[in-house]
Amino acid sequence: MFVSNDIYNNIISNVHDDFIKADGGMYNMRVFRNLCLNAGTNGLSTQPLLGGPVYFVRNILYNVPKAVKHAANPSGALYYHNTFITKVIGTVGSNYHFRNILFLGWMRAETLFAIDTYTNYTSSDYNGFRPDPEAEYSFIWKSPRFDKTKDYSDSREERKYKTLIDYMQDTSQNKHSVIVDYDIFQRVFPVGDVTNVYKVEDLDFRLRPDAAAVDSGCILPNINDDFNGKAPDLGALESGQSMPVYGPRL
Repeated sequence: MFVSNDIYNNIISNVHDDFIKADGGMYNMRVFRNLCLNAGTNGLSTQPLLGGPVYFVRNILYNVPKAVKHAANPSGALYYHNTFITKVIGTVGSNYHFRNILFLGWMRAETLFAIDTYTNYTSSDYNGFRPDPEAEYSFIWKSPRFDKTKDYSDSREERKYKTLIDYMQDTSQNKHSVIVDYDIFQRVFPVGDVTNVYKVEDLDFRLRPDAAAVDSGCILPNINDDFNGKAPDLGALESGQSMPVYGPRL
């Protein structure tokens, strides 16, 4: 078990399993400003997280089958200001939260955002989604009945939705979230083949000035106090700010 670890400003590419693991962490874990491309399984892993919090902040994930792995009943994960070019299909956990994130699927008629939680105080809001209109369901929220705060049995209810508006209205999650597409970025495109190896220099995850993701986030004290404009932008990179330095630093 470990506590108070930081993993930051790395460039990670070409891995067989997961990009970054907080597995076995207990509290005050921080994983931030990492640029991750080309993984075979998952992006960010908590297997398990014992109470938390672990902070996943301003990470970019590209060409990975799933953004997060919740395994062995983790609890206490906070996902803030990440750019996920992949789907989020999480196994069951407790007390985790998504804010100011970009979720863009690969246009393969797949569910984009599927949450499974024992706790109805798990939450998601102020995000940007690019669901595939050909998918049967784009959003799934599996949790205890809404009149319960938590339920650690197997009696959770699975609710499936094709559109963001239906998902918002029924679950009260993501009420301030927006629909986005790949044209919000300077130069990012859908992953065509997961077996390809994509190069950092071919991609530019900065937002275009007129993108729907600009000024669409919420204020998170001590996370995005230095935002530009009327409100924080969605995703890992705030418009008008210098790019992080990923990898070796002199």
